[in-house]
Parts: sequence; structure tokens; C-alpha cells
Amino acid sequence: MDFPPNLALDPQLLRVQQLFLQHQEALLAYVASMEPNFSDAQDILREVFLVLSRKAHAWTDGTNFLAWACTVARYEVRNLQRKRSRQTARLNEDVVDLLYSAELPNEGPIQQQIATLQTCLGRLAPTARELVIRRYHRDQLPAEIASEMGWKPNAVSVALTRARHFLRECLERPSPVSTL
Repeated sequence: MDFPPNLALDPQLLRVQQLFLQHQEALLAYVASMEPNFSDAQDILREVFLVLSRKAHAWTDGTNFLAWACTVARYEVRNLQRKRSRQTARLNEDVVDLLYSAELPNEGPIQQQIATLQTCLGRLAPTARELVIRRYHRDQLPAEIASEMGWKPNAVSVALTRARHFLRECLERPSPVSTL
């Protein structure tokens, strides 16, 4: 395909798209922390790419690209969740803003964080790991999990809370060797 000779590629747009690709894994991890459905998180990430491309000239080279992209991502997550209007309870938007405004990912590699999370998941007891996989990878609600496993929904919720607490502590101090 030949482009018209007067069509010059916009260097600002190319730079923003290059930075997006460079930080794509970190952005996906950030989006997935707010949207547990991985397929929806990937859709949101694609939308973030489009928004960043449209607003490429709003970003100033030399500023924190990842912080800007995460702000756009947070709005896109919120937009999808509003459109979807799920029946499940969600945190108030002000609470979500408070939680995530101070936790923008660093611009460093995310591979170490992912490896640490995988190690922590490996330290969970098999039943706790199964609950986490069902809830966050298969997007099953606690009531569904309880029905399939023969548990009470409250027992699933309690076990998931304990697993999340264990994972949070493990991620903060990746040295523990015990399992839940």
C-alpha cells in the first residue's frame, strides 16, 4: 500500500505508540488489578491505545508516560464498568480513585513483579489456589464457586479473603516460605 507523498508520519504519535508498546505489560497489570475479567481487561487496554493515540499531542515528552497512560486506563475501566452495569457490587469510584492514585506502577520492568506473584500463588495451599483461579481467571462469582465445590458462598468468600491477604503479604515480603 502506497501512502500519498504529502502524508508524513507524526513523530509525536509514533513516540506515544512506541511508549505504549514498551509499557503494555505494566498497563495490562494495572488494568487487570481493577478489572478481574482478563478478556475485558484486554479490551480496555486496546481502547487505552486508541485514546492515547488520539490524544498523543496532549502528552509532553519527558514527563511520566506510564502515569498518564494509567490515568487514561482508570477512566476506561470506569467507562466499561458503567456500560456493563453489572449486578455485582463495586467499590465507590472515590474509593477506587483513592486506592489507585497512590499506586501507579513504576516505569521499571514488570517481569519481576509477575514472577513474584507467580511464586506467591505457588505458595498458596492447593484449595486456596483453586479458589483464586476460579475467581480471577475464570471470572466466577463466589456463589458459582460454592455451588460447584459443594461449599457455602460465605465459606468461599472467607477463603478468598484469606488467600488475598496471604498474597498481599507475600508480595510485600517475598521471602516467606509458608503456605496458606
